[in-house]
Amino acid sequence: MEVHHIIPKSKGGKDTVKNLVTLCGSCHKKVHKGKMKINEGADGFKDRTAQRTMQGKAYMYAELGKAAQVKKVFGYQTSEFMKSLNLQKEHDTDALCMATLLKKQIIPYDRNNFYMISFRAKQTRRIYHDLPQKGRGRVKYQVNEQSGGFKKGDIVLVKDKWIKQISSIYSSGSLAFRRIRGEPSGCTPKKCKLKKKSCSVLWQKAFL
Repeated sequence: MEVHHIIPKSKGGKDTVKNLVTLCGSCHKKVHKGKMKINEGADGFKDRTAQRTMQGKAYMYAELGKAAQVKKVFGYQTSEFMKSLNLQKEHDTDALCMATLLKKQIIPYDRNNFYMISFRAKQTRRIYHDLPQKGRGRVKYQVNEQSGGFKKGDIVLVKDKWIKQISSIYSSGSLAFRRIRGEPSGCTPKKCKLKKKSCSVLWQKAFL
């Protein structure tokens, strides 16, 4: 099976469910040769979305199973276990209860022992601005893919003081960072030093 963009990406088509359709190789060739026409993509696709989510879970379980033994528990089980330990419902207490539920281990809760794991995209999926500009047509959303040798997702040392991750690159060439009070939200490449290339998974202490 092959994925086909109803509105080509070269013409501003997006990677959305409504603009994508799955075709067999034969039908895909017919579409590109003009022998078959597709008018529109999925609409009112709640069932399809749920189905894809379940397929994604099965894939995730299979991939995790390659690295370690995977066991599944239900939300009501962790909820009851959490209440028995007199813990407030939080992401980290959820994780603690899921990890210790089956063996009923009692591990003291200490927030300093937790890390927050988050995902930051290394590239911008959006290609064009939604509306064309007068005299220019479709305009690219991201002007600079890199600046001064830095790319989106890189971890840098800013002004020899702050460790920041590049969230985007301005049209001026300056690097943009996540806004945190007391820290710079942007900087020129000359004042940055590379610490790690293209990092998409971030580990941070939970109390930060």
